[in-house]
Amino acid sequence: MVLPDGTRAWLNAASVLRFPIAFTGSERRVQLSGEAYFDVAKDPAMPFRVEATDANGREMNTVEVMGTEFNVNAYENEPTVKTTLVEGKVKVSNGGRNGSLQPVILTNGMQSIYSLDLGTAGNFQLRQVDTDDVVAWKNGLFNFNNADIKSVMRQLARWYDVDVVYEGALPNEKFDGEISRNSTLSEVFKILELSAIHFKVEGRKVTVMP
Repeated sequence: MVLPDGTRAWLNAASVLRFPIAFTGSERRVQLSGEAYFDVAKDPAMPFRVEATDANGREMNTVEVMGTEFNVNAYENEPTVKTTLVEGKVKVSNGGRNGSLQPVILTNGMQSIYSLDLGTAGNFQLRQVDTDDVVAWKNGLFNFNNADIKSVMRQLARWYDVDVVYEGALPNEKFDGEISRNSTLSEVFKILELSAIHFKVEGRKVTVMP
């Protein structure tokens, strides 16, 4: 979609982006629940800010744009909020949650990981990443990078709109690789079942089992 200022935004499955009909005042502020990729129109006089929120509108993380292209992953059922800079520069803060943390500045190829887990809530981690892997979803691909089965299934559940339950003791299998999002769910399961994991589908309910 194209925002009122000319900024372009791509939304992943099960994502919501809230923005005004027109940007006024001293900043351009939008609210994201889910995942989106932004190509921001430059306007130094009116900074662009993304508030990552949960389903109830509570702020989890804030990204202030000092460059152009970046990805924000802020799904409520994920344990972290991840901001990945593709080009330019952004400043990431915790949005006032869990105390006030020093904002971090990202440069090209860097990713900030803001923890939402109870034990580590409020912690920032920084790492260098392959941005092609991070934005694979925008190019029609599932990308799994050392992902456990629950992480994999969260992606599939959002895209195929299914409910997932787990049965039995699952192996600690890790998944790497890419699968086209044009694949049917049964095709994806055939690939995943090459490991020691199986699936039972009953309507919209998917049971994952050894």
